[in-house]
Amino acid sequence: MSPPLPSDAQLDALREVANIGCGHGANALARLVGGRVDLSLPEVRLTNVAEGPALLGDDGPSVAVRLGMTGELRGALVLVLPARDGEALESVLVRGQPAAPEERESALAEAANIIASACLSAIGRLTGWRLLPTVPQLERGPVRPVLAGVLGEVQSGPGPVVVLGARFTATPPPSGTSATSVGGQMLLVLERGSTQALLARLGL
Repeated sequence: MSPPLPSDAQLDALREVANIGCGHGANALARLVGGRVDLSLPEVRLTNVAEGPALLGDDGPSVAVRLGMTGELRGALVLVLPARDGEALESVLVRGQPAAPEERESALAEAANIIASACLSAIGRLTGWRLLPTVPQLERGPVRPVLAGVLGEVQSGPGPVVVLGARFTATPPPSGTSATSVGGQMLLVLERGSTQALLARLGL
């Protein structure tokens, strides 16, 4: 039998977890770009491998950095940007200096690692758990296959996967290497057992 769907109170709690985690991730990104990062209202999605990719992203070229999680939470953190935004963010991270493609990718992967660490540390403080990201993996290509791969790795058995996330817009300072705004998504994809453990930890 599939686990019951989250109640309204549980969904509210998960939104607050998304708000805290993504908020700290956005603050870390703001420090990296030296500018401002605006975050959308956090969302909780119940989805699966078949429907999730279309629900979470437009079917265009993208760059995505995925990281697993170690600790009491299992699943994946994913930073997803349209290809053009990913290139713009890489330019900001290397301060507009000439850099080989592998150096740009390394800078983006390390930025994702810093963002994920900030996100998980905030959730860890909320829950009392010690949570850490695994080594980042960068992928380029149509966004839907990338997201399908993440969901396929996390989903086990019947029933929906819980995805916490928010959209962000990062704006470097006008005096920086680029004042172009960069948009993307932060997604936290939870294994089903981890969702139940998280809600239990929050007393729900």
